Amino acid sequence: MIHVFKLTKRHVDTNKDMPKVLKDIKLFSTCVGHGVGTIDFSQKVLEISDDEYEMMIKHSNDYVKFKIGNLSKYFEIEIFPEHAAKLLPGLCECKLKDALLNFHEGYLVLRKDF
Repeated sequence: MIHVFKLTKRHVDTNKDMPKVLKDIKLFSTCVGHGVGTIDFSQKVLEISDDEYEMMIKHSNDYVKFKIGNLSKYFEIEIFPEHAAKLLPGLCECKLKDALLNFHEGYLVLRKDF
């Protein structure tokens, strides 16, 4: 089973007593995605069976196969809006395509069950 999660909210911990230099490091770290002091709230927005996923990959273009075709190898793939814009034209008609149509900010994560 493939689970699709969408970032719905982000909370950055604030500490008023922290020295400015440490606040700057924390801010930089959260911006580049290291998650220092950041909690992401993701919500499951979609489930795709393994068979549906395989058919989706089989009937889509090379970019789709490149971007999300290795889920069995990596078990988790992030999709940002710029990826969605490239995926949509080559993605066959499926539930994931419907989810990407209105996706404009944040990120999606595809996770495969073991």
